[in-house]
Amino acid sequence: MIRDLETHENDAQLESDICIIGAGAAGITLALQLAKSGQKVTLCEGGGLDQSDASQSCYIGEVRGDPYFGLDWARLRYLGGTTNHWSGWCRTFESIDFDRSYIAPEHKWPITKSDLDPFLEDAGQILEITPDFNDGPADASGIKPIGYRFSPPTRFGEKYFEQLKASQQIELVLNANLIATESAGGAISAARFKSYSGTDLTIRAKKYVLAMGGIENSRMLLWLQSQAGDGLLKTTLPIGNYWMEHPHFLLGMAFVETEVSNQWTYGISGEVQRNEKILNCGFRVDEISKEETEKLLADLQCVAPAYADRIAGMIDEQKVCGAQLRSAWEQEPVRSNSVELSTQEKDIFGIPRVVLNWKKSTLDKRTIRKSVEIFNQWLMDNDLGRIKPDTWVLSTDPYPTDDELAGFHHMGGTRMGSDHKTSVVDGNCKVHGTANMYVAGSSVFTTSGHNNPTLPIVQLALRLADHLVE
Repeated sequence: MIRDLETHENDAQLESDICIIGAGAAGITLALQLAKSGQKVTLCEGGGLDQSDASQSCYIGEVRGDPYFGLDWARLRYLGGTTNHWSGWCRTFESIDFDRSYIAPEHKWPITKSDLDPFLEDAGQILEITPDFNDGPADASGIKPIGYRFSPPTRFGEKYFEQLKASQQIELVLNANLIATESAGGAISAARFKSYSGTDLTIRAKKYVLAMGGIENSRMLLWLQSQAGDGLLKTTLPIGNYWMEHPHFLLGMAFVETEVSNQWTYGISGEVQRNEKILNCGFRVDEISKEETEKLLADLQCVAPAYADRIAGMIDEQKVCGAQLRSAWEQEPVRSNSVELSTQEKDIFGIPRVVLNWKKSTLDKRTIRKSVEIFNQWLMDNDLGRIKPDTWVLSTDPYPTDDELAGFHHMGGTRMGSDHKTSVVDGNCKVHGTANMYVAGSSVFTTSGHNNPTLPIVQLALRLADHLVE
């Protein structure tokens, strides 16, 4: 069943087993899975069926620190969420991603890869991929071929609309914006929603799940925490802290054998990451045009004419190609990278807008510099090519400001862990100190790996559904 709060009766009351707030990849996956188990679910979406200025304006915010995207176009606020402009890249976490305790003890997840693996196949079906990534073994240098799968991409609002509409267990409420909760004894007893036209709705459920996105989950928890007399959330919880993205940059140009560019994507073994005390990194070797290759060859001719002549011959034989080396890599979880509430700006519901603090750390730079050195050494040791890194990669020069910058991957802020001082939710995604409040989505990531977050988001949602039923 679908309701639209814009045209709904005022001051209505709904009841369900579980109230999910946010209808993106996490929220829709969770709702459909819970419905299969006979749970009565209310799924609330702050936007409508299509993008609107009113809904999107709630995402306006301020960014402080490194250059980043406008927050109101880096994410979408209507049915399906940001999957509505997702490009479809899929990859799951690696084992090493769950344990960065060699960097800091609080960077170890309370779960492991084996806790998510049972949900990989079902997540693949939801995203319309075969979740077999065909990673190759790492050689002595630590370099290994890795794989991605590509969803069509799945637009959750479009693909699952009819299923949500026909479900007898799910009540989807559109244009329903969470504005407050009522609580007692560490449990939410009711959640209050409002539409853009001012219609009010109260939902009473046994359990509540925030699935509002990698920034909004933090923003809403901070707002609920700040409300006088709520008493639901401990003030010691690091809500909004340890926020993460994946830096995305062009690292330099290269000549590589065609077998290297054909493989296309590479990673670094967990053993080498641990030994070098760096984070995870993914490389993409993209073949460049004939014109770009000729220019790169001319540059090489000036500094290494003999090698350039050799490369020219191999290019003619189609054994070597010119390429650019791109990377997306894991960012260190730093407490000062955070989601905060503005002290001046509010949205149309009176909720403070977001202030996002984001700066890349020394370890972020060291990770990519060391990773490029390892990759280039692997190429040279195996006579597979050479990289000409951009100046900023191996120096103290600042990052370029005219590149991809990041991946629109909003992670952390309500991170998972066992210590209330360094985490917000436990291993089952329940907010510390609450009895019936949970968080779904990439905001619970303790660390981020280098992989795109959508597939793990769906895996975690399926795992949370099992836990809520059990």
